[in-house]
Amino acid sequence: MAASARRTTRAQTTIDFVIGVSLFLIVVAFVVAFVPTIFAPFESAEGPQTADRIATSLSADRLGDPADPYLLNETCTTGLFDQLNGSSDADPACRFNTSADTTAELFALDGTQDANVSVHELDGGVATIDDTSLAAGPALPETQSVTSAQRVVAIGGQTYRLVVRVW
Repeated sequence: MAASARRTTRAQTTIDFVIGVSLFLIVVAFVVAFVPTIFAPFESAEGPQTADRIATSLSADRLGDPADPYLLNETCTTGLFDQLNGSSDADPACRFNTSADTTAELFALDGTQDANVSVHELDGGVATIDDTSLAAGPALPETQSVTSAQRVVAIGGQTYRLVVRVW
């Protein structure tokens, strides 16, 4: 009689077991899906922060005077784009690496990153100053995510958009 009483007074039923296992599997799936994204911002300096850093550095320091941010020196600006496009080296008085041949070298990007820099007219086209096209860097990739940053700058009294794209 004791054996049959033990079977009928069992506390766990089949439905309790199914609910418990289901909840456990849902929690495990949630942890596996979302834990990697928690650490993603700390894994690298790719993306918006790199594009932002480059755009701010160019517009507020390297292409002009830090005392007058966003007012670019015309000689240094055209010199930068001439240098990166292989025409000639920039004036050594400019505030950037005047021996760099690529945007990755100029901005000290690691081997997995690259950048495209351009200055656009406010209506959208790439600007040209003294027969120098103000665009440099490799073509944008079609299969990778590209992050961009923009700054409004002035060159010789004209207003332009500085656009930096990083991938």
